[in-house]
Amino acid sequence: MFQALFKKGLHLSLTNIWRNKFLSLATIFVIGVILFIFNIILSVNFIAQKSLYELGQKVDLIVYLNDTTTEADAQNLISEIKTLPVVSDVTYTSKEQAIEDLKATHPDLSLSFEKYDLENPLPASLSISTASPTDHQEVSDFLNKPQYQNFLSTVSIGDTSDNSIISGISKNISALGRLTNQIIFWLIITFLVGGTLIILNALQIAIYARRKEIEVMKLVGASLWFIRMPFIIEATIYAVMATLLGFLMLFLLAQKTDISVAASWTNIFFIELSLTIFISVTSSLIAVHEHLFRKSL
Repeated sequence: MFQALFKKGLHLSLTNIWRNKFLSLATIFVIGVILFIFNIILSVNFIAQKSLYELGQKVDLIVYLNDTTTEADAQNLISEIKTLPVVSDVTYTSKEQAIEDLKATHPDLSLSFEKYDLENPLPASLSISTASPTDHQEVSDFLNKPQYQNFLSTVSIGDTSDNSIISGISKNISALGRLTNQIIFWLIITFLVGGTLIILNALQIAIYARRKEIEVMKLVGASLWFIRMPFIIEATIYAVMATLLGFLMLFLLAQKTDISVAASWTNIFFIELSLTIFISVTSSLIAVHEHLFRKSL
């Protein structure tokens, strides 16, 4: 029974789509553009999160060691720092390596040391990488323990050289991340509500143009599900075509702008397709319901 109803509904829906092809194309285009803009917002979110994460990874804690600190002391300190779960890596730079790096990056400056036979003024250091700038406080508390004070000279973040681990750099990155999350969250919520209303309105317009067809089927005694089935299938076709169109436009934009987004777009496609089908079918049923139970004039 259902199979025969589905076949008849599929035939009627395809016939109606072809017969009203311009209205059908307009409906698919409107829904597709809505999904395209939504995908742009998601892409911006992914890019912002990736950029903030990479920026946070580049903000290292630089611990300058006292001249009295031996390499063995430094290696013991590294081992203890690595026990912190928030620490992803610790790199040791000796005094000799520091002066070699200076010669490679600033050869003119390093010649002054050789010319005037100056001793190496650069200290040994530890570069500590954390998972996030917000983890600097935990490392700071760890390094402020009394047993480590004899080994340390100063601690800095990036180009900051005060004694406070939590510098303006890490604070600003954390604040920017929270602000970005809030903006993207409310954009997505607003767009979901607005997009749903636009899809509902687009399908209502398409069904309103065929209200007489619904009246005729009611008059000849067609069952309610026989009347609903073609519109359900049409809404599903609209959703599938619009989702493909939205992702096609996003793909073309990504090719033109060379955008690379670290996200599982396959999963997003199927989630978006399922939601679009649900919204489209629900909107279609709401619109058909109004005409099914509206009293004839």
